[in-house]
Amino acid sequence: MNPRTTLPLVLLALLTAAHAAPDPAPAAPASPARIFDAAADERASLSRIGDAKLASGDAANALIAYRQAAASATAPDEKSNALLGMARSYRLCGDAVKAASTYEHLLHDHPGYSETPSALLELGRTLRDLGSPKLAIARFYSVIHSTLKLPSAESERYRRIVRTAQFEIAETHLATGNYTEAIRFFKRLDMLELAPADRSRARFKAAQSLASSGDKEAAVAAFTTFIAQEPDDANSPEARFRLAGLLTELGRKDDSLRVTLDLLSHEQKLGSDSERWRTWQRRTGNQLANQFYQQGEFNSALLLYRALATLDTSPVWRVPVLYQVGLCQERLEQPAAALATYAEIKTLAGETPPSECVELARMAAWRSGQLSWVSATRAKIDGLRPPKSDVPLAGNAAL
Repeated sequence: MNPRTTLPLVLLALLTAAHAAPDPAPAAPASPARIFDAAADERASLSRIGDAKLASGDAANALIAYRQAAASATAPDEKSNALLGMARSYRLCGDAVKAASTYEHLLHDHPGYSETPSALLELGRTLRDLGSPKLAIARFYSVIHSTLKLPSAESERYRRIVRTAQFEIAETHLATGNYTEAIRFFKRLDMLELAPADRSRARFKAAQSLASSGDKEAAVAAFTTFIAQEPDDANSPEARFRLAGLLTELGRKDDSLRVTLDLLSHEQKLGSDSERWRTWQRRTGNQLANQFYQQGEFNSALLLYRALATLDTSPVWRVPVLYQVGLCQERLEQPAAALATYAEIKTLAGETPPSECVELARMAAWRSGQLSWVSATRAKIDGLRPPKSDVPLAGNAAL
């Protein structure tokens, strides 16, 4: 056989066989069970997407996923979960009206939903944000009642939700000025079996309620006890700030100074609360130091300004505080100390001071020049005075 004709003959045979072969059988239609599983998987996927988006703070896209999940839901729990996700997404978006409406729709149409206590709790907070404290309190009470109808398998979780609802009731009374009820609820919480953090929070809020009610002496006692029991609690710096202010209002300035200096010298370990401590240290120290300065109590003001200067090493913080230190030293007639302070400001500010420090650096330089001139002038005047003589005056000698 001619080799040149072999390949075309082979191709012809293959083509002929292909045309002779029967068409492939069509694929069998998917069974109803497989279609159902695919739809269920799609709904579950939408819910997972919504949960992930909501957790990441992307409320707009979470809302889209939850809406689609709610529209395609077939089982009651699927619909309930999607509605709860929608309500939470609306709340995160800042649309409290739509959030409240969605919570109400969920609670009305799905009364046996396992997440009913959480939904009621969140609805109460939403109503409070909308300026309806009475409706909010009613919903918080409903949280407590709703847990009685639910299975005991998750009793511990429901107990935590109930305690949170009790906190929210007390917080709402405090926010609306109903201090008597707020104090009663916070004290009642203190008697419950709470986690240490919750108990501390209840004690702090009780003291805060007493201060807001105008009972200053009781508030001083409550804040003092709280600080002694919880010196490193996250609310301890604010408690010291409030205590220092109350003591000042009661005329107990020495006690107020002691509390403030104690706060400023508190060494908080680095962590999530360290910045909170620094914020309250600065606020408390500044407020009381400025009060002392305005009232002419320069020694006390100087103590606080010096303590404040140690809180931060940045020029933006130290230059204003040191300028106040220099002013106090001038008022106390300590010119040499004031000149040293103004020289420190000049060094801190440098040749090109930060924009926040330009004016203070200029004023410190001016005051330094004035002090130097006054000191030099006084020295010249003292040099013109006749020397003191040890020889008694003639009249005195005659006597």
